Amino acid sequence: MNILISGLNNYVGRRCTNLMADENFHVFAITRNRALFEKRLSEPLHAEVFEYDLLKGEVDSQINVPNLEASFYFTQVHTLDDIVNLRVELLSLRNFIHLVKRMGCNRMVYVARLMDKRALEPILNLLKEFALDYTVILKTVVLGKDCLLYNVYRSIAKKRFIFYSKQYGGNLLQPIGVYDFVRWLKAVLDVPAFRYTVLEVGGAETITAVDLYGVFRDLKLKLVSQTVVYLPHWLLNLISKKSLESDTEMADFLRGIQEESVVTNTWKKHLSFTFSSIEEILLAE
Repeated sequence: MNILISGLNNYVGRRCTNLMADENFHVFAITRNRALFEKRLSEPLHAEVFEYDLLKGEVDSQINVPNLEASFYFTQVHTLDDIVNLRVELLSLRNFIHLVKRMGCNRMVYVARLMDKRALEPILNLLKEFALDYTVILKTVVLGKDCLLYNVYRSIAKKRFIFYSKQYGGNLLQPIGVYDFVRWLKAVLDVPAFRYTVLEVGGAETITAVDLYGVFRDLKLKLVSQTVVYLPHWLLNLISKKSLESDTEMADFLRGIQEESVVTNTWKKHLSFTFSSIEEILLAE
């Protein structure tokens, strides 16, 4: 099966160029700047990557994937719950649809974060406008080497005191390992019940962000001299506001943990799949 991926700045999209290919999956991908993308890679590339700018929608592009059977679009923006980001996303998605349609493909899997659920209607309307054979996937946090959460955890591990609140650390997460998630994405393609629908997916266990940090610290960092302190959210927000203005990575991380991120995985009635435990995920890479 030949597949085309868009969204290589997205963590899962980038990892798919290494993890998705096998004897049955031949992976092609597009990115605005191939040289820059390959420079940032920390693992072997198992995909053929083309340069293509989705914001421009290059109609004269010579990109062609023979017998293209399916496509994966990983959201290109930090959040859909913002009018400017949403417009960028819709433009990029529209141009990607034109590209895959030109190559005779009508099957598309659109992957976004669970927190994007409330802003999904314009995306669904666009997929329906083009009469695509679509599946929309809303995922909880995906963990693996070089992911945002690991980067943030390593950063705060350098501090003597860690402060958290209910909103910034106390909400439940349902993490998925990146190896599991890529395998699950491939399995989703051929399930008839998943067509023209929205799937919510989360891992095998739930845990708060602050407790997950504790497990991460114990398994990966072996730190002993650190104190974790709970603060009222208004106070934490006050003392961290200035630093967040210059730390975009931390701001993006906090945006993703401000709400409960737990799903019931109702799709399991149509697909048998077992996700790894949190400890197995942390020890995998």
